[in-house]
Amino acid sequence: MSLALIQHPKQCARLADEPALMPTAIEEILRWTSPITHIARVATHDIGIGGRQIREGDRVALWLPSANRDESVFDDPYRFDVSRNPNEQIAFGKGEHFCAGAHLARLELRLLLSNLLPRIEHFELAGKVERLKSNLIAGIKHMPVQFEHTRAGRDEPAR
Repeated sequence: MSLALIQHPKQCARLADEPALMPTAIEEILRWTSPITHIARVATHDIGIGGRQIREGDRVALWLPSANRDESVFDDPYRFDVSRNPNEQIAFGKGEHFCAGAHLARLELRLLLSNLLPRIEHFELAGKVERLKSNLIAGIKHMPVQFEHTRAGRDEPAR
């Protein structure tokens, strides 16, 4: 289960009630979570960005969580919304630096959520979230969760 959905139970319930929102919800979870914290590069030529001059050879860091909350790109960027559209998040980078595993990550998230949400009625944290100690990956190492099965979850055979 996604920590973002646990922290936003109304949005989680909305997604459970409206499974057609799954594609936009996945993009919003990625925008909100930004699994990679930054991408570091060396400028190959002089360029001006946002009123600042970057010179060839300068080291630059692209802070993805910050970019995914950019008020010039996202309406109300500090609101988690499973129906956010458009959602030009860059959780996996962009262009030639786009993560090769992004499609697999989206598939895994879709499979997890589409199988859990119809079967589980209520999710909540059952302890402290322990984050991965990394300055590159914003991952969760441990996240204890407790939940209640729905009627459908008890009656359906496991897949």
